[in-house]
Amino acid sequence: MDPLAAAPAHRAPPPAPEPQHVAAAAAVVDPYAAAAPPPSVSATPAVAPTVNVAECLKKLRAADNGLLYEDPYIQIGVKSQWQGNQGRVMFYLGNKHDADLNQLELTLSSTPGLNARLAPAPPSLGSKKQVQVLLELAAASGYAGSPVVTLRYDVAGIGSVHQNLTTPYGAHKFLTPWAAPDAGAFFAKWHETTAAAQSVDVVTVSAEISSGGLPAIERALTSVNAHVLPGLDPNVNNVVAASTVTYSNGAECFALARVESDANNRAVFRVTVAASDRGTMEGVQAALYSQILAP
Repeated sequence: MDPLAAAPAHRAPPPAPEPQHVAAAAAVVDPYAAAAPPPSVSATPAVAPTVNVAECLKKLRAADNGLLYEDPYIQIGVKSQWQGNQGRVMFYLGNKHDADLNQLELTLSSTPGLNARLAPAPPSLGSKKQVQVLLELAAASGYAGSPVVTLRYDVAGIGSVHQNLTTPYGAHKFLTPWAAPDAGAFFAKWHETTAAAQSVDVVTVSAEISSGGLPAIERALTSVNAHVLPGLDPNVNNVVAASTVTYSNGAECFALARVESDANNRAVFRVTVAASDRGTMEGVQAALYSQILAP
């Protein structure tokens, strides 16, 4: 009997992020405020991004530093640090234009389970200047989705520009490795978490992951803080991973994953993600799928 047996798979895309609400001002947000669904990115027609915003988001889900957004007038880079259930993100806003950008503003949507404090941006950013804006995060409990930052500014001769930018700061950012002391301990935790919250999907991965095989799956798991545990799965063609986080509400949450190969199709995998709570499970699943599925 397979000790990691899970519920029957269903073929389904990853769950959509929970609806979110864009805050009216940069301040400590109420994580339990009413929510409304924003688009992942929206642009004033006259000012469009000069980078692939979705690709930037994908990279940042698996990295601490990088480019979030760029258009002809402004560039936003980020650097982040994570410890326990706390995170610090620095936004670097650079004015690429030969004139000031005025009415500059960053606001942040609320995400239930995630406490956030976004420092105010200066109202004006001089030509060729850069400013730093700090975002502080604290995971109070497991949560799905990730906050959305709304960028607004005015350009002389163009008018007002605004972008809604999904951030990469899902629940997976707070995970740390869990080294199961032995196979028995892992199997016990597996059955505990799959009983609490799990999702089982049969997915077709991207060409890049398919060509890389199981090592590519392992790299993708590691990139989203799912700690790979070699040799614990009874089948050498499968891989399992386990991580943990203690939220500020005091709850210790475990997040486990199992990825099973298809002997007949190297592009097809059965993916099981389980966690101590549904929010964490959905957050980890979304992060993993962002790295292994085609856009």
